[in-house]
Amino acid sequence: MQTRNVMLIVGGCFSLVFAVFQASGIWWSPEAVKYLGGPAEMCASNRPLYAVLCVVVAAGAAAFGFYALSGAGAIRRLPLLRTVLAGITSIYLLRGLLLFPQALAYHRTPKLVPIRFLFMSAIALAVGLVHLAGVVQLFNRISQSSRSSTFSSQIA
Repeated sequence: MQTRNVMLIVGGCFSLVFAVFQASGIWWSPEAVKYLGGPAEMCASNRPLYAVLCVVVAAGAAAFGFYALSGAGAIRRLPLLRTVLAGITSIYLLRGLLLFPQALAYHRTPKLVPIRFLFMSAIALAVGLVHLAGVVQLFNRISQSSRSSTFSSQIA
């Protein structure tokens, strides 16, 4: 029996929830968009383009979620699974690593970086670490199964 990769399930669920949150941005006011660090000017001046941007980012986040769930064994295997999961993990980790320069800037000049941006970076870093743990577990399982199949073919 194959066990599910809980870390990738958690990471996948986060990405799917984020996709819904991002899609809801279509109806946000420019002030709300600005508060969350988004393109408030685009939201105010070119609403259709802003809506397309929200849908594209939401679709990307949903794809991240589906790939994580696929890696977890919760849904069917998607193409290029290991490569895409490594890329997704890298994206979350790189975004999360912004926490450190942001924290430094916040420490020096608190008004320069809103505290909410530190929280957003910390969330991205946490999600990246969850993905990393899940990807390591997945890669270990794949390498163990390939080693055992190589061993059994050598015995036969």
